[in-house]
Amino acid sequence: MIRIIQQFVIIVFLILFLAALPAFVFINPATQSMDWTFEKAPEMFLTFFHNLSDGGLGTYELNGRMRIISEDIGDNFTTSLSIILVGVGAGVLLSLIFGIFISRFRLTRVVNAILTFLAAIPDFILIIMSLVLAVKFYTWTGIRVISLMPGSGALNIWFPMLMTGIAPTLYLFKIVAVKYYQTSGEDFVRTAVAKGLGPTYINFQHVFKNIEPFIKAELTKVISLAVGNLFIIEYLLNVQGITKFIFQNSEMQPVAIGLFSMLIISFITYSAIRLALYLFKRGFIYE
Repeated sequence: MIRIIQQFVIIVFLILFLAALPAFVFINPATQSMDWTFEKAPEMFLTFFHNLSDGGLGTYELNGRMRIISEDIGDNFTTSLSIILVGVGAGVLLSLIFGIFISRFRLTRVVNAILTFLAAIPDFILIIMSLVLAVKFYTWTGIRVISLMPGSGALNIWFPMLMTGIAPTLYLFKIVAVKYYQTSGEDFVRTAVAKGLGPTYINFQHVFKNIEPFIKAELTKVISLAVGNLFIIEYLLNVQGITKFIFQNSEMQPVAIGLFSMLIISFITYSAIRLALYLFKRGFIYE
């Protein structure tokens, strides 16, 4: 319990420090060097907690107008949460399907080769390539698949979900594929094959149970990849998500709220994926 409290305090301090970092750094015109000043830190931190104690989240500036964070954060939080949750969930689902359950089919091998090739390309390049292809598809067919208008509904949300799921899928697929081939050579799998058990039964009852711990261990890394890409995607596609409070402001209050919201989104996504894996295991895997 004490360790959890310590970790919580450290995380809160780091987020507040990152949010207030622009206020701590300034350029000295006399020496043309970067100097640090932390005199404002206690006052800024106290103001942040004072706003929370008053039951509000403070204000932020948008297009020269002051707005209340609590009035705008709900929709932005839901948008970013849905993008991360769908992207990471799709990454876990696709990596399990193509890495384990249908990996023996010939068509799956072609998909595996494509995913392996894409995994060697940096995420930012994949995002840019996806945007270019979407624009080209519109010029060729006249069908719009993306929109840069914030209020365009599904056109402004499904494509960010797709691009957010690229990095988790590629990363988890590599992990699952390697562990699958390692597990397939174990003695308990050979014994199951010798007994005449079907490949579907073996994949569910033997292979998946041994790969699941590795998926759980890598889940935090997968979510961090998705969150990192979310910053790029929401900025490029003009998505009104939680990163708006981080990108469009230099004040501590909205940036800190945005970072804390991103932490909560990561926790919700992690809990949801763990719950989905637990329910899948309880429903389909015999203990």
